[in-house]
Amino acid sequence: MNFPDPTPVSESSVLILGNGAYSPNNVRDRIISSFSSFICADGGSQIARQLNILPMAIVGDMDSSDENDLKYLADRGVRILRQISQEENDLEKCIRYALHEKYRQIGLLGFMGNRDDQSIATLQIVKKYCRRAEITFWSETSEFFFMAGKSYHFQAFPKQTITLFGWPRAYGVTTRGLRFPLIAETLSEGSRGVSNSSIANDVVIEKTGGILLVVKTGWTI
Repeated sequence: MNFPDPTPVSESSVLILGNGAYSPNNVRDRIISSFSSFICADGGSQIARQLNILPMAIVGDMDSSDENDLKYLADRGVRILRQISQEENDLEKCIRYALHEKYRQIGLLGFMGNRDDQSIATLQIVKKYCRRAEITFWSETSEFFFMAGKSYHFQAFPKQTITLFGWPRAYGVTTRGLRFPLIAETLSEGSRGVSNSSIANDVVIEKTGGILLVVKTGWTI
């Protein structure tokens, strides 16, 4: 496998674990190893125990957690934060908890892929909070990032598929390091930014306004 190392994270970063689809094990392990703090969304507690991860807290209504897992983790000092409200799903509860704990770099694993409705909910929730924290999330095949700021620089491998979506619009979009460059363009809802690709290891995306969803697909050349 040949893919970029995860972006180095700071002490203000946390990885939230769900119980949905995960990236391939070698990719998953490299993502996890780049974080030192963890939160589980309800059934993500099963994943944490399987991977021998000790999270700071488990947050959610606990309808998909195994009581044995909860007891095992609670006995080791993990906080069990049972929140039964159905106005927010467990992912949103976790993001709100992470923001309360002053985390401003958040990763999400296990929230894309198993169910289409939950994957759409993940996109909507992350977009809702993307101005309050940098949130990166991964599926079985791709890495996602809502770009709310003015610029985004990242490492890519040759010919990596890079897709840009206006969400719903992004203005003044300029790129460097992509096969089909954009120069001060507007991206709206639709397919215009789909299936671009990297021609350099360093990719830079800049914009003047709006929100852009960046999708980096594929772990190999």
